[in-house]
Amino acid sequence: MRISILAWLLVLSTKSIACDICGGVNSNASIGLFASTKFHTLGFRSSYRSFSTYMNGVRHSREYLFGQEVQFRTQIHSRIQLMGSIPYQSAIQNRDFGSDFISGMGDPIIISNFVLLQNRDSNGVSKKFLSLGIGLKAPLGKSAENSNALKNLFPGTGSWDYLLLSNYTHQFAKSWGWQTEFSYSFKGKDSFGFQYGNSFQSASQAFRNFKFSSYRLIAAAGMNFEHHANSRLNGLATIGKTNDGIILSSRASINLLTYRWLYSINIQNPLYQNLNEGSIRQKVSASVCISYLFKTSKK
Repeated sequence: MRISILAWLLVLSTKSIACDICGGVNSNASIGLFASTKFHTLGFRSSYRSFSTYMNGVRHSREYLFGQEVQFRTQIHSRIQLMGSIPYQSAIQNRDFGSDFISGMGDPIIISNFVLLQNRDSNGVSKKFLSLGIGLKAPLGKSAENSNALKNLFPGTGSWDYLLLSNYTHQFAKSWGWQTEFSYSFKGKDSFGFQYGNSFQSASQAFRNFKFSSYRLIAAAGMNFEHHANSRLNGLATIGKTNDGIILSSRASINLLTYRWLYSINIQNPLYQNLNEGSIRQKVSASVCISYLFKTSKK
């Protein structure tokens, strides 16, 4: 396997672990790195996230979110990739005097990724990789109007969102490298005039791969930063439920790559956060992912 596939797999395994409560259901999507290989992928990811909500410094509820997601990726040209996902989410809010359960399909997303730079050595290993992606999220998921107190637990936003993404990977040696990614999401309005704030995300991580029998074991560790702007209603900033804030997290993943399969486990832990002026606190998040690799003929 080419080293470049390993970097992409790391990004795939850490995709969209984010704050549903604080910024419009999903964090920005990840492009991933898979340009130098001749594989299509079809995968399934399961994730768990939890939050605590406070009023005047006293916790009054806990939120638990369970996500299931079908992911795909195909290379339609040597420098153009097409990828997307279809999510399903279940959310539980437990309060002192009751609980609520909301589940349904989330908003599907599709991304076109364009390879701008790819330098390879004499063995075909990708040493430097730079790509730029554009994405579109469709309002097909289950959503609610702004007056619903549980709006942020619904799996859809009800709006068309647009994304810009960039990704750079540098392979310093045969067994290790560094990957950095930036993304920005432009949030649209729903049918009630509500608009989640635009969101920015940056992530950097070092990765290293080890030969394990005939397989590859890839470990990665790094940091993730997110900023969510104020929500707006009919063009004006909302009061009391702004969904704004920042969060800085550490991240780590373990990935096992076989001839046809990828198995991934990811954990993300908040180090510093200020969400909704401290009224929301995100806890440790985790996900597992399994993907099947379809080999294609060389172009």
